[in-house]
Amino acid sequence: MTSFGAVMTAVVFEGREKTQVAEVPRPACGPDDVLLDVVACGICGGDARSYFAGDQHTGMRRIPGHEMAGTVAEAGRNVTAWAPGDRIALAADVHCGACWYCARGWFNMCQSLRILGKHLDGGLAKYMLLTPDILKHGIVNRVPAGLSLLHAAISEPLCSVLASHDELAIQAGETVAVIGCGPMGILHLELLRARQARVIMIDLSATRLAMARDSFGAENTILASQADPVQWVRDLAEGVGADVVIVAAPSAGAVRQSILMVRKRGRVGLFGGLPAAAREVALDINLIHYNELRLVGNFSYHPRYHECALQLLVSGGVRAAKLITTYPIEDTRQGLHDIRDGKVLKAVVVPNPGRAIE
Repeated sequence: MTSFGAVMTAVVFEGREKTQVAEVPRPACGPDDVLLDVVACGICGGDARSYFAGDQHTGMRRIPGHEMAGTVAEAGRNVTAWAPGDRIALAADVHCGACWYCARGWFNMCQSLRILGKHLDGGLAKYMLLTPDILKHGIVNRVPAGLSLLHAAISEPLCSVLASHDELAIQAGETVAVIGCGPMGILHLELLRARQARVIMIDLSATRLAMARDSFGAENTILASQADPVQWVRDLAEGVGADVVIVAAPSAGAVRQSILMVRKRGRVGLFGGLPAAAREVALDINLIHYNELRLVGNFSYHPRYHECALQLLVSGGVRAAKLITTYPIEDTRQGLHDIRDGKVLKAVVVPNPGRAIE
């Protein structure tokens, strides 16, 4: 990060539970760069896990955040695609464009994949520098007219959900069980409704289930702390089990239950990773073999999904306003705690609270 003398406010992650809001040098916009005036930046559940538990990058001083939208403040003299005032949104991944996977269009599997906010400074700041690498090999799109920049900031997590549904080939009329009513589980619910699937939401928290039911219209809910979710899913799905089960909770138990509640030849989407200490799960391989189950890992997405997500948001297919709680940048730490404690669905930092977010 270079400076031309000006400073800006940014969130700086320095290690496990070591985050400060500080004045740092404002990046200088070079001839091939774009300087983004960040209007909104979501806090990912992964950001919260890194903050409280640490990750492989802990100890590296960086500005986190990979779910951002804003306006172009400056464009370098060699930049022709973007101009000051353009409204843009970014997603997390920056691929290399040259490796074995990129050559086949599997950009999220890139052997040199970098993630904004982890390997590169991210958007939890008043400004963010978009270097040529980000502009060429990252995921940058215009925000459609009629979509607020605040709502555009959740286009990034929406990409993962869209991609996972395509990978699982979910069809209208199918019964889909979603384990976990956190922010990603609710995004699954919203999109499954749009796909005209029959959705069963499962969680250990009565509060989360009530929110899914009362605020987002979930018709079938199972409180896993008081009932056997496997039997309930089977009973709700003609006695054979769900067509698809999506594990959207960081729980080894949920993974084990998923293969028990899906029908023969059904599909299981392993949407969320597990904590490092619990990442190995014992599964009944004979059940998977004889029932011909399909287990699909869902990580990230092809860049094309970002534009799809923006269009879905502007159409109202996902009710962004119901998901978002905003925080000034000075309260980012509070947002991290609220995510961990399940008090909010989607925490979005607004670095410049006084300015318009439309």
